[in-house]
Amino acid sequence: MRSWTRSFLMFSIFLDLLSGSHGDVFRVPPLDVTQKDLLQLLELGDDIKFDVPALYVFGDSTVDSGNNNFLPSISKANFPPFGIDFADGKPTGRFSNGRTEADFIAQVVGLPFPPPCLGLSKETHKTLRTGVNYGSSACGILPDTGKFFVSNIIKHVHYMNKNYEVLINNSCGTCLSFDNQIDLFETTVKNLQPSFDGPESMANYLSKSLFFISIGSADVSMGYDILDNITKQKTPFPNFAQAISQKFSSKIQKLYDLGARKYLVNNIGMMGCSPVTLNSKIPMTATCDDEINKHAQIHNKLLSDLLQKLQSELSGSKFIKADVYKVFSDIFASPNSYGMTDTRDACCVAAEHGTRPCIRDLAPCNNRNEHVYFDPFHASESTNFILAKRCLKESSICTPISLVDLLRA
Repeated sequence: MRSWTRSFLMFSIFLDLLSGSHGDVFRVPPLDVTQKDLLQLLELGDDIKFDVPALYVFGDSTVDSGNNNFLPSISKANFPPFGIDFADGKPTGRFSNGRTEADFIAQVVGLPFPPPCLGLSKETHKTLRTGVNYGSSACGILPDTGKFFVSNIIKHVHYMNKNYEVLINNSCGTCLSFDNQIDLFETTVKNLQPSFDGPESMANYLSKSLFFISIGSADVSMGYDILDNITKQKTPFPNFAQAISQKFSSKIQKLYDLGARKYLVNNIGMMGCSPVTLNSKIPMTATCDDEINKHAQIHNKLLSDLLQKLQSELSGSKFIKADVYKVFSDIFASPNSYGMTDTRDACCVAAEHGTRPCIRDLAPCNNRNEHVYFDPFHASESTNFILAKRCLKESSICTPISLVDLLRA
């Protein structure tokens, strides 16, 4: 299998060079690619060494690997066509046709895909040292993110001998807010502690682990809707974005206090260019919504400033920001350079004129790896690979240093 994988990669590169259509190679590697072959494909060298014992993932639907499958939520990706390009073509809870950005990072580092926290047994939770995924679709940084849309109730979920308050609303159901996710990580730390030789050993492990955070789109969407419908004059969006930033800062402080030192934090992409935004306009359009994109940029600027501030204040910490917005902007500006032929439409068949999730069991498009989006909200596996590759290699995308440099630090 290993020789087949390498032959596939080399043949793919040959085709790209022969066609002359791509300035860079962004062909998605097979699911079972070895770390060595993946490092060669990325031109990182197969002798590079990473001392990263674990990958811990926090965020929303961009990184959810199945946590919402275990919650009473309608925001799930546990049905076909989601996962059509994952193992055996079965849905896992990932909101894409295949791997997420977090999955590709795990493969580069040589780690297994971080499993969803809520899917772990008590025994596994006490011994798993390679990382966990806490991501949950539909929730955000602010605890009140879902409250604007509908009335809500708070439900207590019992997990690992502890109760967690999770938001339930009639729009999305239950999800793990950023607060919930940090609390679950604290439980992970407490359960792992006995498996280490002492506090210093555990602290060393956590200081070398990578903490990947991809969250904020739902918060910005809520802020945009509030301003558009209710309080545009009373609550300027920059003030709302500042509240998001302040809450995010307090949660990062808690992660730091628990032992986290290396952080990769995604900003949010060009929300105004997503299929759901374009299809929601009357009439439908191919023109991005500049106001939504402006709000995303305001959020991203505050996030960038905050990460610089946190690194100066939290001794021994290393923060890098992944500029997801720029990657999407570059793809839209020159889709052929990335092997994309469709930047406008989702690959799957989506309900209500492309403004809702994929319709269950309907076959998606055949050229999935040429679509920027798999569903009206989320990136395709190809786009996720582009995000991971550019972050790994380019300090202009992951700043102030590339992800490779962070992982080797």
